[in-house]
Amino acid sequence: MKLTFVLLVAVAVVSTSVAKTVPSGKRSKLPMELVGAMFGANFQAPKIPKDYKPSPRIVEDRFTSRVNHFNPQLRDTFEFNFLWNDEFYREGGPLFIVVGGHHRTNPYFIDETHFRDVAAQQGAFLATNEHRYFGTSVPTEDLSSENLRFLRTEQALFDLIEWIDFLRREVMNDPNAKVILHGFSYGGALASWARQRFPNIIDGAWVSSATVRATVNFEEFIEDFGNTIRIKGSDQCYSSIFRAFHTVENLLDAGLTETVSSLFNTCDPIDPENSLQVELFLHLMTLSLEISMFDDFNIDNVQRVCNVLTDEQYGTPMEALAAYLKDRYSELRDCFDLSFENFISILGDESLDAPQNAEYGLRQLNYHICTEFGYFQTALSRDQPFGSKVTYDLFLAECSAVFGEWLTQDVLYEGVRLTNLHFGADDPRITNVLYTNGGIDPFRQVSITEYTNLLANARVTPAAFYTEDIRAISGMDSEEMLETKNMAEEYIITWLGSPISPFRKQ
Repeated sequence: MKLTFVLLVAVAVVSTSVAKTVPSGKRSKLPMELVGAMFGANFQAPKIPKDYKPSPRIVEDRFTSRVNHFNPQLRDTFEFNFLWNDEFYREGGPLFIVVGGHHRTNPYFIDETHFRDVAAQQGAFLATNEHRYFGTSVPTEDLSSENLRFLRTEQALFDLIEWIDFLRREVMNDPNAKVILHGFSYGGALASWARQRFPNIIDGAWVSSATVRATVNFEEFIEDFGNTIRIKGSDQCYSSIFRAFHTVENLLDAGLTETVSSLFNTCDPIDPENSLQVELFLHLMTLSLEISMFDDFNIDNVQRVCNVLTDEQYGTPMEALAAYLKDRYSELRDCFDLSFENFISILGDESLDAPQNAEYGLRQLNYHICTEFGYFQTALSRDQPFGSKVTYDLFLAECSAVFGEWLTQDVLYEGVRLTNLHFGADDPRITNVLYTNGGIDPFRQVSITEYTNLLANARVTPAAFYTEDIRAISGMDSEEMLETKNMAEEYIITWLGSPISPFRKQ
């Protein structure tokens, strides 16, 4: 979600780009990773190891679901993709589901994770679904604003529950099999909400970095990003970034736009009177640093980038930042494109086969965020180094420009309010859910990190980043991470009641 997600691309960060021609004739490309990062797409699915090869026991299948579950007069259906593996299943065993989110389905999440290892011990049937409108599971012929109206969390929950009922009855031949859900990010939120809405069907859910609290202004994200720079980089690096951004803002306020435009090699001179262009410029610089420092979900990259930004060869922090950004994208573009129209044109493509939609789900993700979640990474907080000019006006303008004038500020705020009202935000009054988060994962700010309900719990793993706890136990795990993973296993065993596994710890 940005989860501006910011929330909020559909798999790991990519360097694919979309080219746009500008009058100057310069090569101007808007890197897809920046467009995706603006709405959190780079955080939708954890990194999958490059050497990963799916188990031959995994089966791919399709399930037929209703396009609209809430209109009995509309009988249209569509198919969504799902994967299953019965390698560990023993008769009478439970059904373990990894709930799909804003990304293409991937066998890794039922094949190489801690959840899979627990499933093996418990004799569980494993499966994962693809969320409507993502990957090969689109219910409409295109992604027009009109057709995206069926992209609603409530619709996705009914897809999930009816599919689970099908698996138990038709595939496992056990309509009473217990069901344990797992998920991360928005998929984790869905898993927890499924337990909340359908406790008669879902017996428990372990969710990691679950984005359960919607918010328009997600200023905590870059606050946390700044703190991570201090922790994994240095105070000097934080100060350098602070000085660079504020110098840029001061120069623009003073009308010295030529200096900034030349230094950062913008395709056209920055217009300080164009607030959207200024906000887009500053936000894309922030995202460029975010992508570089969180590359491959390895936060050790923070120190690598900080080494450049604090290099004494540069006269000022602003010069160091400009040099880093130009080098970072030198193979993709000759100049820094600040055209709001070019940016919008990428998200405005309604075709299913456009790479930004087919591979990364950017238009779909953007619609869902603009109508239900928000998660816009603003710079409204003073406790961060990235200036002060990026407001949610930029994101509201983008939502309206991409999907139509009907998507106003009131529509967005109402959507966020209703999401929190319907699901309870960070006080869902829920049972049988374990919320896990990393101590330096910015999305813990919209998750649940403390819970007093005796039938649910929350744990934050110190020094851990985004969804680190979903991976299989390894010798690289800290003691705190091992405790988190063992806690997840013990909760799952408790939810199952009397386990059939002989490996249960006494």
